[in-house]
Amino acid sequence: MVVKLKEKGKLNKEAILLICIVLIIVLVDQITKIWVQSSNEIDVISGVLTFKISENNKAAYGIGSNSKVMYLATNLAILGVIFKFISRQNEFVDKKLKVFLSFILAGGISNVIDKLIRGYVTEFIDFGQVVNLPVINIADLFILIGWVAVAAIFAVFTVKEWKNKKE
Repeated sequence: MVVKLKEKGKLNKEAILLICIVLIIVLVDQITKIWVQSSNEIDVISGVLTFKISENNKAAYGIGSNSKVMYLATNLAILGVIFKFISRQNEFVDKKLKVFLSFILAGGISNVIDKLIRGYVTEFIDFGQVVNLPVINIADLFILIGWVAVAAIFAVFTVKEWKNKKE
């Protein structure tokens, strides 16, 4: 199902839905960060899941440079490409893909907001010793879900195309 985002200069229902998804994810991420910052360490599941504040001055999942300018430039470029892809390739992109790309967009926007306002990205979800993961936040979860889903959608599409060419 392919639907145009704009009809006669006005946003349609699909565009409004995507904007709402982005706004809700950004708001939930920012509110949870403020909530956890105002609390002490919260032991959700002892030894498994703890909410504790961590300041990430680096890039994705604590990897890379401390450069704020490089972080912002890289993230804004990626967000711009995703936004342009959704809007320019609209008639070739189905609704599921747009939703998952909106997850990535929202997570990126929220982390950029952190970097601009605080100078670092607030991370707080710590899985402890159970899994060897860095401390993350809600935005990171949506970025991860988005990229995994996008990869899965492309993999399914590629397999279908490959099978069609074989026939």
